[in-house]
Amino acid sequence: MDTGMLSDLQTAKAIEYLLAVGFLALFVPFWRYATPRVAALAVAVEKAAVPAVAAVAAEAAVPRPEPVGWFHVPDGLSLHPGHAWAKAVGGGEVLVGADDFARAVIGRVHDVDLPPLGTVVRQGEPAFTLQGAAGPLPMISPVDGLVVATNPSARIGAVESDPYGNGWLLRVQAPQFKRNARQLLSGSAARAWMEDVARRLRGVIAPDLGPALADGGVPVAGIAGEVGPEAWRQIAKEFFFVESDRGGV
Repeated sequence: MDTGMLSDLQTAKAIEYLLAVGFLALFVPFWRYATPRVAALAVAVEKAAVPAVAAVAAEAAVPRPEPVGWFHVPDGLSLHPGHAWAKAVGGGEVLVGADDFARAVIGRVHDVDLPPLGTVVRQGEPAFTLQGAAGPLPMISPVDGLVVATNPSARIGAVESDPYGNGWLLRVQAPQFKRNARQLLSGSAARAWMEDVARRLRGVIAPDLGPALADGGVPVAGIAGEVGPEAWRQIAKEFFFVESDRGGV
């Protein structure tokens, strides 16, 4: 090989070596400068992402409210298909009242006919009567037993304002309540049943839907006074299992 050519090749290799060394000499300080900032950026991104992920997880964990139906059904008591409720209060005694469906149907209660103390009531038989705009509405007892107390507050608006609380109507000594409870509904079963009741009621009041429903499609208080006499008789028979005519209508 020509001596001049060999010298040129060695010179080129030396230049390549010097360039590589120069690149490394420049890269090492740059890497030392950039690495902490990249790490800090990664930490910042991670810190920003954690609250966002936590917020999404928290939002997913928050239970969505269940759709609210036409009629309220609280926990802790049982409903009879004739729309009276029963709640055990200890000592073998049970409170009895009219449910929210009855409240909505009868509207303003002018009076309540309650049985005398010592009266024996039977599950599925009339026990008390609500007097409303459409006339009397007999209500059947959800339990068997002996009436030991009645609620005078029911006559002054408690049935309308607090049907499941201060609006209780009878206190009954009910030694067979566990057996009676087999014919009653509670919890999710009661709510599902009440939703079906609302659906069936809508079908009954369809011809009178305008006056019977308020804005938003919920029933006005006192449906009985807004529907025709035939619809009222059907409501009383189908939903309360009783006969009731609108007085003078």
